[in-house]
Amino acid sequence: MMAQKIKPFTTHTLTVKWAHLHAPDVKFGEDSANHSCTVIVDNELQTQLDTLLKESGATKINGMYSDEETGESFLKAKSKVFVKKDTKVFPCRDAGAQRTEAVPFGGDSVRLRLAPTVLARDGSMSIFLNGVQIIEKNTADLGGGFEVTEGFDGSNYKVEVTEETEETEEMGDLPV
Repeated sequence: MMAQKIKPFTTHTLTVKWAHLHAPDVKFGEDSANHSCTVIVDNELQTQLDTLLKESGATKINGMYSDEETGESFLKAKSKVFVKKDTKVFPCRDAGAQRTEAVPFGGDSVRLRLAPTVLARDGSMSIFLNGVQIIEKNTADLGGGFEVTEGFDGSNYKVEVTEETEETEEMGDLPV
């Protein structure tokens, strides 16, 4: 029995709970490195997922979970496609569908391009991340506790990585 691929689809605008698109997530080792985006499942997405589950005959959707305290449901979609690339960043699009170096974080509004697949091993459905379009950046949380003031504008600042910046130095004078 082979995996059953289902036609990819683009979601409506969803709210990001957590995203790991700036660099591969290597929490469980290099072999399992991936990019991921976790979104809050609203009624419209839940209806789409229920329909996919029913039509495909899959037993469950991998990457779906709920927060018992808030009652919110979440979907985590992953991709390994760009893990080995030079940039290590998952490429995103802006609202105008143009490539951007920006990546979404919690609270941002996005549309996702998702590719559902029913796995042969257990009949469950995995939903792979094929693309991310950032619709709106959450400016309310970007301040990190700071309010806007006059001064340095780092919006176009880019870090250039050299051999010197890649070396790690011990930070003996920093508190542990």
